[in-house]
Amino acid sequence: MNQKHHSGGKRSAVDITKKLSFIIAFFILCLLSDKGFSENVVVGFGIDKPPFVIGSSKKGLEIDIFREALAYKGHTLEVVHLPNKRLQKALLTIQGIDAVATVRQVPGDGLYYVDDFVYFDNYAISRKKDNLKINKVSDLVGNSIVAWENAYRDLGATFEELFQPVPPKPYKKYYIEHSSQKGQNEMFWRGRSQIIIVDKAVFEWHRKQLGKKYDTTAEIVYHSIFSGKTYFQAAFKSKELAKDFEEGLKHIKRTSMYDHLYKKYTK
Repeated sequence: MNQKHHSGGKRSAVDITKKLSFIIAFFILCLLSDKGFSENVVVGFGIDKPPFVIGSSKKGLEIDIFREALAYKGHTLEVVHLPNKRLQKALLTIQGIDAVATVRQVPGDGLYYVDDFVYFDNYAISRKKDNLKINKVSDLVGNSIVAWENAYRDLGATFEELFQPVPPKPYKKYYIEHSSQKGQNEMFWRGRSQIIIVDKAVFEWHRKQLGKKYDTTAEIVYHSIFSGKTYFQAAFKSKELAKDFEEGLKHIKRTSMYDHLYKKYTK
């Protein structure tokens, strides 16, 4: 009698263990279906856009935003640095790169884009002593200007119409797009351009750094002639990775992590 009761107790213990194992397995499957399968994601970033991308150091605001958004779905980030102008081409032609940051969508290129990844607060900036009257985009014409590479595509229809390379016009010889934002800022502080068009945080970062080499104490005027923030996208080869990143980006914006990172790098 006692032996029979003992055998039944063993069976009960086994049944409970099986049920617990099933519950745990079910819970893990639920987690996996929610988070997807984690992956090491190789992402191409530009070079020399501090504080957004700090040299080739694999550090900067863009990189931290990308890392946090991927982490929401369990992915890890591997950073590679590429020339700013060749990011999309690299994604399309180089095997092993999964995504690139801070680009503009090209219709029909077969990539998957996530909107509003990062934004820039762009201004036309001049020295107060020059007393320039810049109240609208067309007021820029006739002044010497330095901007970033392909800026004519990023600052609205009026700016593009005025400063796109073709057709050539006499005033365009005073407009320069520089491949390096450090070089762009150096041109301004060396007096080789009257106006620099750049994100305010980028300008102030270089102003501080270049103060060791140039006099950057001149009083400055920020001409707010561009309509709001300039947003850029992230591009992916994989539709699934793009979806995961988009969900992660929404999450870090909803939880204020996105704003926290901006303040960390730009204040």
